[in-house]
Amino acid sequence: MAAEMLLASGHHLVAKDFRMGRFQADVITKKDGVLFVVEVKYRKCVPQEVWLWVDPRQIQRLLLLGASLLSKHQCSEVEVWLVGFSPELDAPVLLPLDVN
Repeated sequence: MAAEMLLASGHHLVAKDFRMGRFQADVITKKDGVLFVVEVKYRKCVPQEVWLWVDPRQIQRLLLLGASLLSKHQCSEVEVWLVGFSPELDAPVLLPLDVN
């Protein structure tokens, strides 16, 4: 569902369930020269801070994975995003994640 949601908003699918060494990404897409590395999470209960579904170390690994794929997919930038699903939410959460 996450990949379909991104494709509907103009993204082009690069890979699903992508693994490279110790790195793994649920979905990788590209749009307008940006490579999107997407983590998909499902939670029964939603904490107030949805961005806490992904810890900073995992965000860093996703960013490194994306950076290693930039030239292969002719992109100039990497963004790490979260797509969160929960029965408590009316719609999936689509949230950019920052590395601090």
